[in-house]
Amino acid sequence: MPARPNGGHHTAAAPRLLFNAQPFGFGPAAAMAILAAELAPVCERLAYIGGGHTLDLQKEPPYHAVHDTTGRSRDELRAILRDMAPRYDLFITAMDFEMAELARHAGLDVAVYDALTWYWPTVPDVAHEAVLYLAQDFFGVRERVAADPALRGRAVIVPPVITRGREWRPGRHVLVDLGGLHNPCWLPDDAVAYARLMLTAVRASVPPDLSLIVATSRTIAAGLDAPDVGTYDHATMLELMGTAAYACMTSGLGNIYDAAATGVPTLWLPAANDSQPAQARLLCRHGYCDAYLDWADIGLPVDYRDPTPVVAQAISRVVREVSDEQRLQALLAGRLAELTAGLGVTAGRARALTDRFGQGGTRQAAEAVVRWFERSR
Repeated sequence: MPARPNGGHHTAAAPRLLFNAQPFGFGPAAAMAILAAELAPVCERLAYIGGGHTLDLQKEPPYHAVHDTTGRSRDELRAILRDMAPRYDLFITAMDFEMAELARHAGLDVAVYDALTWYWPTVPDVAHEAVLYLAQDFFGVRERVAADPALRGRAVIVPPVITRGREWRPGRHVLVDLGGLHNPCWLPDDAVAYARLMLTAVRASVPPDLSLIVATSRTIAAGLDAPDVGTYDHATMLELMGTAAYACMTSGLGNIYDAAATGVPTLWLPAANDSQPAQARLLCRHGYCDAYLDWADIGLPVDYRDPTPVVAQAISRVVREVSDEQRLQALLAGRLAELTAGLGVTAGRARALTDRFGQGGTRQAAEAVVRWFERSR
């Protein structure tokens, strides 16, 4: 690894942090936005570097600057990071392992926040080179970290980056959360097609006395072009969840833990990527799931064991098939209506995840970053 551009010494009195998030779903970007807000009061400088929909959630403040790298080549990114390296003590990424490698070779110390430690076939190599590896707790995380000697001394297992809120207070709206649809294996049109299909099915399944509130990225909201579709910050999302009659959501880990924080009864929608069904099945297996709908439930199973790009293509084909056939659309809406018929009576089962895995991970992750900075000086 190259020497640090500032000579290897941290001369700042307070941390200078450069944040980044993987452009795969909204979970990584949301985690970094929350962590940045937590660390802002103790930092000398705080900036974000990244592209695409991850920018939807990054604001000034808490950041002093937001650097948009959408469409930049690897060489351009490498040059940008090399130029920025002397001004920062630590590059913190939520699972953008490629950017982490570029930052490390640009001379930056790297920290990795990983919400999917439980999922990877092997922990990504850059985690073993990071000065700090923040592994969000979930089923199997502690066992995996304990079994990996290379993570010893650099891994900190943190609870989910949530704080359990007030008791769920059901209102007169159903929340449809279509987060996690953007990823490098899907074209934007694929994500919009999935969103349109799910929204059509949910509209057909919701009782007439309940309204819909739909949350998604700015790109998908523009593609759907409907008055009840919008993009919301995390605090607003928690309020919308905590007052919904029930929710229909994609089963990303960020959504799962937000359901735990708010107690909203939830139907988990058919998978939009390969990690979502594994998460939903774990919830079902351990008793934390209210309702789950899979593509197999309408007779169109997807083999989620295939490589991520193959799974993405398979889901795209299923979305197109259902979108083109009224019988399948009616079947999807019917299954949604059946599975949500009993929701809204009691708080969601995901609420108990906070008892199992804790809460307040934002504070603990921030404390780990500050401890590292103090040691490094």
